[in-house]
Formats: sequence, C-alpha cells, structure tokens
Amino acid sequence: MEAEAEDEVEIHNCVIKLRSSPKRRRNKVYIGCGAGFGGDRPLAALKLLQRVKQLNYLVLECLAERTLADRYQIMISGGHGYDSHISDWMHTILPLALETGTCIITNMGAMDPHGAQHKVLELARDMGLNVSVAVAHEVPASILGSELSFVKSYTMEGGISTYMGAAPIVRCLEKYQPNVVITSRIADASLFLAPMVYELGWNWDELENLAQGSMAGHLLECGCQLTGGYIMHPGDKYRDMSFEQLLDLSLPYAEISYDGQVCVAKAQGSGGVLNFNTCAQQLLYEVGDPGAYVTPDVVIDFQDVSFVPLSSCRVLCQGAKPSTNSSAPNKLLQLVPKDCGWKGWGEISYGGYECVKRAKAAEYLVRSWMEETFPGRGLNQSILSYIIGFDSLYGNALVEKTSSEDIRLRMDGLFEHKEHALRFTREFTALYTNGPAGGGGVRSLLLFL
Repeated sequence: MEAEAEDEVEIHNCVIKLRSSPKRRRNKVYIGCGAGFGGDRPLAALKLLQRVKQLNYLVLECLAERTLADRYQIMISGGHGYDSHISDWMHTILPLALETGTCIITNMGAMDPHGAQHKVLELARDMGLNVSVAVAHEVPASILGSELSFVKSYTMEGGISTYMGAAPIVRCLEKYQPNVVITSRIADASLFLAPMVYELGWNWDELENLAQGSMAGHLLECGCQLTGGYIMHPGDKYRDMSFEQLLDLSLPYAEISYDGQVCVAKAQGSGGVLNFNTCAQQLLYEVGDPGAYVTPDVVIDFQDVSFVPLSSCRVLCQGAKPSTNSSAPNKLLQLVPKDCGWKGWGEISYGGYECVKRAKAAEYLVRSWMEETFPGRGLNQSILSYIIGFDSLYGNALVEKTSSEDIRLRMDGLFEHKEHALRFTREFTALYTNGPAGGGGVRSLLLFL
C-alpha cells in the first residue's frame, strides 16, 4: 500500500495481526454506498452526498468477477487495467466529497490500481483540487524485494486476483488519512467494514462487531437493491410504487456505532422503499449458507438477524454473529480467469402475421449455412437459439403460446476457434437479404471469453 509522493511501499502478508492499541476516533460512523456495480450512476452518488451531509465515507463498489476478468483482458490487449469510468465518477463527486470531508473508497483499480491512482491525481490537478490518493493492492510473494517501480507496475500472473479483506484499507487510513483509497480486488463487504474498524477502534478479534459490520457492508454493497431498486412490480401490493418514486431512489447508507449497532437508511424524503422486505431480500443475496457466510474478515451467522423499521427511512439491523463452526477463514478466495473460447451472437426482429414461423425459418437457415461451411464439425451443438417475446424466458415446455406479433430471434454460439464464431456472425447478418420477409434490426457481435 502507498500514497502518491511516498517512496516507501508497505507490504504485509495475509496473516491478520491484531491492531496495536486501536484508537476510537468516533462513536458513530456514517458510510454510504455510491455504487453497487460497474454500471451504476455517478449522479445518484452525487445526490446521496448532497442529501446526507453527515457521510464520512462513500464506497464505490464497481468490481465483480466478470468485470475483473474483462479488465485483465483489456489490459493485456493494450488498454487500461482499471475501470475507465473512474474519470467520470471522480469528476462528478470528488469536488463535493472534498468539500464535505467524505473519504471515497473504491475498487475501481481492478487490475491496475496505480494507473487509476495516477488518473485521479491527473484529473484533480486539471480541476484545481488538492487530493491525497492511497492505494491498497495485492502483491505476490514472488516479487518481494523487487524494485519499487516493478512492484507498482506488476500484473498478477495470468490475471489471478485474491479477494482480500478490510485490513489493507484500514492500514491505508491509519498511515495516510487520504481523501481517496483505490484498491484491487477487495471483498465487497470488506470495503465497508474497513472504515468501521478504523474509526470505531475495533480490533480483528472483536468478532461480534466484525460480524455486525460485515452484515452492514453486505446490505449496502448492491446499492439501490436495498432501497427499492429491482423490487418494484406493478399490481403487487407489497412491491408496487409510482414511476416517480422509482425515479427518486436513494442510494443507501448506514450508521454504525462503536458497540456494533447498525442502522441502514435512505435519504430523508427520497423515493423508493426501505423496509423489512428489502433488507431481507438483500441479506440473502449471494448467500449459500446463512449460518456460515464467508468473508475474508469473519465467517458470519445470519440466521438470527432481525430488521426493525424505525421510520420510513431507517431500519435497525441486529443479530449477526460469528459462525460457531469457524470464526474466520484460513484461506482466501482467488479469481482465476479461464479461456472459454469465442462467442458470436446475433439478433433479428420479426413482426406481424406468422412472425414466429419466420424466426424459426431464419434459425434453420443460419444453422444450415454453418453446416454447409463447416461440414461434419458439429458446430450447431454449440449454438443456442430462442425467440425473445415467445419462448426466451419460460421455454416451450412451460408456457403455451399460440401467437405473437412482435418477436426477436436470438442466437448465441460458443466456439473454440475465432474463425467459427466470426463466420457465425456473418451468416446471421446474411439473413437481411437471404432470410424470411420482414426481418430488421440485425445486430451481431464477436467476443473473446
């Protein structure tokens, strides 16, 4: 970990050591979620900063398994290993964050956190802002003792990344008190846990507090999924809301006390909804075993968690505790990219009389052309076809449909060789002048997976 203008790089192994006389800096810390995934909206994060003046930290959680693998692929092809949208994010929220004293923590560093650090510093200089940017990232044991410049430019061999916990961020906060912390792959909940540990004076053996804090991070990590996003359903009395309410969703934030009490909240007067249902839905998101949810910092038992609404904008969350089977993991998870070949896909729309039959004729043609071009290769077994608006969601076996007036044929092929995927996309495009009547809006794409 290091900050700009620091020659020293501080390196630690993954064995967590107890903090020496940790200082309680606050009795309560306020942590907001500014982004719950890489496609989230910078303006929504700005609105949260504007509405919730007491935020001490804003976490931008923009990294997932797919996006990390994408970044590695882009980087080895000559592009940026960090999230290229970091400029847009910082241009939108950094000035107000500096004004309010809100520290930004983000994993947008992905495969190249130093590149992201330099980009943010460059942007800040262009905006006339004085900013301190620290970096917390993985360094493999194989390069220990190497020159500083090599450590800063090193790319994990094969794009392998380890899901680290909160400790590297805590150390950055202790040493640098930065305005921005940029990381490589840190577990989602750990991004939020780190400022709790730092501000509230927690130590790594205070497992009850770590469990409550990690629960708070888990609830916040997907952004508006906690406050009404992805839940609105017209006609359902428990999930219906107006379009205006949906438009005015507030990103969530949490108030965490030194004794482990957690309240999640949304901005006062905002739209959306925050209640027992949204909290329970998010609590179980991506959880395999509610009795042993594994994070790098603590293994959590969610089975006795309860949610008590305090108002329409605040919910008390209690009952998370360390698992009785294992309080902390003895191994860390790694993401290892795998070459899965080449994907080609195509879409074309048909409407009106017998449009489904025309789509099926189009599918028949593409499959026949592929067999004609590559006879005996069995490539059609690598192609999946479905008709959006007819059988793409439920399949023919689950729903009886006799007609449809507006459909779209989608075909996906996954191939070992690029030439097969490329030919597939070209054969699909040929439907324009060689397929059934009335086809339009053709789209096709070639991807390396």
